[in-house]
Amino acid sequence: MKHFIDISNLSKERLISLLNASIQNKNRSISKENLNKVIGLFFEKNSTRTRLSFELAINQLGSSSVFISSKDSHFSQGKESLEDTAKTFALYLDAVVMRVNNHKTLRSFVENSTIPIINGLSDMSHPCQTLAGLMTLIEEKGSLENLNLVWLGPITNVAHSWIEAYKLKLGFNLNIFCPEDYSIKYQNKLQSYDLQTDLENIVAHKIDHDILNSADAILTDTWKSMGEKINDNDLHQLDDFCVTEALFNKAKKDCIFMHCLPASRGQEVEGRVIDGPNSRIWVEAKNRLFVQQQLLKELL
Repeated sequence: MKHFIDISNLSKERLISLLNASIQNKNRSISKENLNKVIGLFFEKNSTRTRLSFELAINQLGSSSVFISSKDSHFSQGKESLEDTAKTFALYLDAVVMRVNNHKTLRSFVENSTIPIINGLSDMSHPCQTLAGLMTLIEEKGSLENLNLVWLGPITNVAHSWIEAYKLKLGFNLNIFCPEDYSIKYQNKLQSYDLQTDLENIVAHKIDHDILNSADAILTDTWKSMGEKINDNDLHQLDDFCVTEALFNKAKKDCIFMHCLPASRGQEVEGRVIDGPNSRIWVEAKNRLFVQQQLLKELL
């Protein structure tokens, strides 16, 4: 694995190995390793967890990070070509974590880079977040086998990465419930990036309560992704897909709630769910550190 852009870059075996190693990293006492690398963090979007978790992971691996915001980059200002920027990065850095507005930017950097590129988020996918979610499920449930996962709301970049994980046949079932218009938007985005995926038996436009009753985990995401313009009429289509306390209580008693954060309480989820006893959002957020630590070790 030269780069990590999508979950689909990994085989089933490689992904399971990475997750198991990440859990081992978490369970052992922290001892600083000495990789002695320099990692660039090139961010076109704001960040809280991605920046913190990567900077700490890099530090604990005995390496250093250099943060490059879009406003500080000639490339983002249209004053330097992508090719020259990629060559410049390779002169000074051992790898680059990129958080970008457009997935094509990642692809282009991969084509022009001699050092590893890691997707810290794009408008198409957020694979590091899904790695942390998978790790959380294994910790909570002991295995991914026969788990029933339910996603409610828009098919976001995070949801796309969950779909890719499901396609690797890791043992869990995935059902996505969202309005038809949002499903069409997702299909259009796939086409814009020349991607294809079979959504048969995954996506439905009305909540199936038999499936909900068997849920081991319910997942959602913010309805307003960074940089997206959504009008009120579009948002109202999502009202029936809010994770309310009443809806969550229809799932299994030991069902857990997961969310990539940031969250809008009262919109995609009620406060009593996200802040309730079955919520694992903070475990999931902390696990970003451990999966990214292992990812860096394998790429470097």
